Amino acid sequence: MRHSRLIPAAAAALALVVTGCSAGAPSTTAAPSTPASADLPKGDLAQLAEKVDARVAALGRARFSTEGFASDGAGTEVRSQVTGSARWLNGVVTSAMTMDVRTNGATPTVTRLVSGVDGVYVSVDGAPMPAGKTWGFYTKQNSAEVDALLRGFGPSAVVGAELDYLEPRAAMIVGKRQTAEGTRYDLVVDPMKMAKAVTDPDIQLQHTQLAEYGVVIRAEVVVDETGAPSQAGFRFELGGKDVRSSTTRFADWGADVDVSTPPADQVVPADQLPQ
Repeated sequence: MRHSRLIPAAAAALALVVTGCSAGAPSTTAAPSTPASADLPKGDLAQLAEKVDARVAALGRARFSTEGFASDGAGTEVRSQVTGSARWLNGVVTSAMTMDVRTNGATPTVTRLVSGVDGVYVSVDGAPMPAGKTWGFYTKQNSAEVDALLRGFGPSAVVGAELDYLEPRAAMIVGKRQTAEGTRYDLVVDPMKMAKAVTDPDIQLQHTQLAEYGVVIRAEVVVDETGAPSQAGFRFELGGKDVRSSTTRFADWGADVDVSTPPADQVVPADQLPQ
């Protein structure tokens, strides 16, 4: 694979820990099955997911902040802080964000991304660029390295992808309580069932590997009375330790946000970037 200097080394580190598992043999102990909830009738998660999806589609715009963590269990830890805005329209998520990624406590790499309909625009502070250019453009065909960064949000690699785990075919609500921000739902997700519930081959493989290694997926969402999420997150647990997590907080639902793409004269195709 051709690697561009524009994508920071943190992307490679994130790719190494995409399954949240350390190297070695898969676990011979089956991951715990999705437990039943004694307090909530069957079908509540499906109703919740539909309500959240409908509200996000109706509001269509929000500002967000995300904190992410990943570890390969062998000494590499990646932490990220992301702020930006997102728009949901006709099933497509576009966004503009600033991402600070820190590997093993080193100085963070500041990366700006604009995720459009046809690809992703990337600008990295201090990266070598052709004269007059500040953004590299990655199409869906050559965006594997960018996807490694965005996959930190969750399976679908878009802002709010933590909500992907509100999957009735794979998850079950195990807790519900009121908070100052709304109603919080806690879930346990069966990774093998999640693999069967999605169609993307990469996501299927990832969750199959999670199941093989005995990773437990826990997720949560906080919604207001209308179903709009104020917070969504997930974490992967292996051997009782968190090895990967992401939590996104949403604000200003429905507000006007700017997710416009950079000026064309500042953009260069990714295959023309320095190697």
